[in-house]
Amino acid sequence: MAIGTVAIQSTPSLLSAAGSKWSNEVKKSVSPNSFVNIALIGKGGMGTSDTNTSLSVDGVKLVGVCDLYDKRLKDAKAQWGNALFVTKDYKEILSRKDVDAVIIATPDHWHQLIAIEAMNAGKHVYCEKPVIHKLGEGKALIEAQKKSGVLFQTGSQGMASLGNRAARLLVQQGVIGAVNFVDGQFTAAPGRLNSFTAPDDASEETIWWERFLGNAPKIPFNPQHFFAWRNWKDYGTGIAGDLFVHVLSSIHYIMDAIGPEKVYTTGGIRYYTDGLRDTPDVMLGYFDYPDRNNLGAFTVQLGANYVDGVSKKWGSMDFRIVGSKGTLDVGWDNVVLKTMGDVDPRDLQVLEQLGQGMKSPEKVSSREYLFSVKEGYKGGHYDHHFNFIDGIRNNKPLTADVLFAVRTAAPALLSYESYLQDKAIKWDARNLKIMK
Repeated sequence: MAIGTVAIQSTPSLLSAAGSKWSNEVKKSVSPNSFVNIALIGKGGMGTSDTNTSLSVDGVKLVGVCDLYDKRLKDAKAQWGNALFVTKDYKEILSRKDVDAVIIATPDHWHQLIAIEAMNAGKHVYCEKPVIHKLGEGKALIEAQKKSGVLFQTGSQGMASLGNRAARLLVQQGVIGAVNFVDGQFTAAPGRLNSFTAPDDASEETIWWERFLGNAPKIPFNPQHFFAWRNWKDYGTGIAGDLFVHVLSSIHYIMDAIGPEKVYTTGGIRYYTDGLRDTPDVMLGYFDYPDRNNLGAFTVQLGANYVDGVSKKWGSMDFRIVGSKGTLDVGWDNVVLKTMGDVDPRDLQVLEQLGQGMKSPEKVSSREYLFSVKEGYKGGHYDHHFNFIDGIRNNKPLTADVLFAVRTAAPALLSYESYLQDKAIKWDARNLKIMK
């Protein structure tokens, strides 16, 4: 079956990423294979989820998996077929001619390097967020995409959801007026506050420890660092790069933002004082954004508490946008609009641009409307992977492209840097540099 004849379920394309002057020219637009062949680099929880979602898009085939842990490679064959090519060396994945695209779901400190090597090898890249671990890594990533011409998409799936797309249309229609504030909160009690326990087979014989460390400081084998790498600044940025970046990506998409002018973050290690982390378990970040396109200058407040198992906001990625005329509570599958005055129903017609998937607005009152998805909607994860695969097949530029990815990763990394320095940081978002 030729790739051009593969049946694809129609999903409305995302709107173009405003604020980006980057030309995402695609040189390698069609796979020479019957399917779009993908390979996974990093079979942890997120990598496994990404792969399963990508495989749910028609015409996608998994041909290879790389991980540094023997058990995960064994699990990959059990899960996706014994004929699957598996390896501990990602370079073997990149050298395969039957691989069209790679999903990079490694610890953060490997994202940029593997992504650049993959693009240089002609592979399209779906890279988990944040796409960079250090602020200085961004420009090289952008240049590699420009030179290679392949597609690059960051794994901030919420912005592809119908909820985020509806919020974008409503904000830009002016339904809630000029935006002045955005509030997003995350809560959780990871592992029910239990201490880390390594798998029985975790050892230097089953895990390629030196490759895991990469450019991080050289330390003796420590399975807790390998399996709970998000706890450590040498491999990630904890809350900032794991959670804050999701809402920041959605905000950039909805508001046509390219970045804040100033970032300040506070927090600390309040509960997990057992020495098994050096990133905060409580974090509050503040981001001041300038006005763009007359949508309003606004401040973003993001908070996360890894020790709050009661509030139940973990994983929802919901947030509130406050404007001069009303508010939007934004989720992936629904949006709640509340206004100070009566809503003009004609303003809601803008949502017709979404196409299929969203129910007709539910009028709660003349000043409150509920927008929700139809039964059977596959979700933001599916939409995001569909957009990536559809871009490969049909030579379409992506909204969450490399410049968007770097510009949304940057404020998350700035947030962590502000925490470390205990001071506000001013940022030049257009030129991707800290202001003195």
